[in-house]
Amino acid sequence: MAEKDIYAKKYMGKNAVFADAFNVLLYHGRQRIRPEQLSPLDSVEVAAPYGKTGNMLALERIRDNIKLLSSKEDGTAAYLLLGIDTQSKPHLAMPVRNMLYDSLSYVKQIEDIRERYRQEHDYGKDSEEFLSGLHRDDKLLPVITAVVNLSSKPWDGPLRLYDMLEIEDLELRHWVQDFKIHLIDPHRMSEADLELFQTDLGLVLKWMKYANDKDRLYRMVREGAYAKTVSADAVRVIESHTNTKLKYRKDEEEIDMCLAMDMLLAEAEIKGETRGRAEGREEGENRLAQLILRLKKDGRTADIVTAADDIKIRNEMYRLYGI
Repeated sequence: MAEKDIYAKKYMGKNAVFADAFNVLLYHGRQRIRPEQLSPLDSVEVAAPYGKTGNMLALERIRDNIKLLSSKEDGTAAYLLLGIDTQSKPHLAMPVRNMLYDSLSYVKQIEDIRERYRQEHDYGKDSEEFLSGLHRDDKLLPVITAVVNLSSKPWDGPLRLYDMLEIEDLELRHWVQDFKIHLIDPHRMSEADLELFQTDLGLVLKWMKYANDKDRLYRMVREGAYAKTVSADAVRVIESHTNTKLKYRKDEEEIDMCLAMDMLLAEAEIKGETRGRAEGREEGENRLAQLILRLKKDGRTADIVTAADDIKIRNEMYRLYGI
């Protein structure tokens, strides 16, 4: 598994982030799913249908994350299975892939029910229940799978099974079952939609949307709700999926994004690569990076943004620090 996939799987597997994604997808940001209601399940889905020869064909598919949602904190009243699949680029067979994921989840539930009855020697009330291994009042848990686009480009793959089919006879279209994917794509979301997220997943998705607009990223971090701290897991997803190299201590669990961005800005200024300024800067222009380091050392992190934005104040700080 690629490093970026490992980071994304770990990050999205955090209950708070997982719940946040589904609260936005299913409930438009209303906090209906709480992190403590979620329990992790085995992400490997296995089924063994019969092939053309009658021999068993083993199928195995691995989701990124799947969790059980319970209505009670003790987990005694489970009512929904939720899965998340993160994509760093569009998967052109995603509708079929998710259809298989969900189908295998239902197959697994049926097999678990049958196994329980076998162990209890409960063979049902009649021949139909005996042959199927299920009782008439048995119910399965619904399954919902979300696809999260962690790419700096909009999702341009199919959104439903119909997008992958060529049906010339329109009368047949009514009889062919469709299957839609549930996509969380920051490029298709408005600013208001992205503000619905309650965790730093909102920042991660904004970063994917504006990865190619550095000025927008600077403003977003400074003016948004994430200027102080962001989890290291979120930062690793941002870095690995956008080829961004933020400046922070690698042993930190929470990252000061405002400071990390200003350090990135300082480095970019040294190289003459930011804010549309002309190339070929004089060597003395690397003073901002030195100033940021001095301010951080003195605990004046609140002054860093001002120094980066205001040339007059910056020059005064240069004078005071003798830079």
